[in-house]
Amino acid sequence: MQIALARWLRLSWLFLAPIGLLFAARIAWEKTVWTWTLGPQAVGFSLMHVHPFFSIAGIICCYLLMLWVIPAAIYFVNRWKILSKADVAMVVLCLLVTLAIVLPDAFFARLR
Repeated sequence: MQIALARWLRLSWLFLAPIGLLFAARIAWEKTVWTWTLGPQAVGFSLMHVHPFFSIAGIICCYLLMLWVIPAAIYFVNRWKILSKADVAMVVLCLLVTLAIVLPDAFFARLR
């Protein structure tokens, strides 16, 4: 079976994704659901004060996943004929992490 992404990209994704995805999901939850139900939030404030090590590790993993997309996109374009579903899922999840982190905190407050 051929894979489009290099082995080092797959291994780095496996180390970064669990914490990065959990952190991004929590931030997305605060930006959307809590903002809709409770009003504008200081996103990440309670998480940083209750679980500081998880927050710091999550921030680092999310930023590294956002950087991970750059070489992955290069491999994606160069080897698009041999893409697997796992390759596509890795890139899509990293793009969702990027969206959750980059989206402004007040974006969903306007939709309330």
